[in-house]
Amino acid sequence: MNEEFNELFDIKEDKKEVSNLPVPKQNVLVHSIIRVVILIIASVLTLGILFVAALGGEIGFAILALAIVIAWFGIMIAEAKNLRKQNKNNLADANNLIIFLAVVTVLCLFAYIATMH
Repeated sequence: MNEEFNELFDIKEDKKEVSNLPVPKQNVLVHSIIRVVILIIASVLTLGILFVAALGGEIGFAILALAIVIAWFGIMIAEAKNLRKQNKNNLADANNLIIFLAVVTVLCLFAYIATMH
């Protein structure tokens, strides 16, 4: 009776559509390790540039070091957006977590430097 009633009033049950797109392969561990290694290399390069700037008293090197850090954050944010568009949500979440941890680390360093004086 229920089926006849539905046909009579043309009631259709909404079926949830399941996406047939394949889920892309997402190796979060390898992705995160690569990003952290890049961050470490950029940090060492930045600290080296700042050390040279402190010896010579040149502000240009400090600006270059700041540009490296800002570029890293920009690249990570852009990559997270791109990964989200490609439906690689786990990798995008890993990028967002790395960005969050880097921001917390930078804020802790600023707080430590501020309390030294």
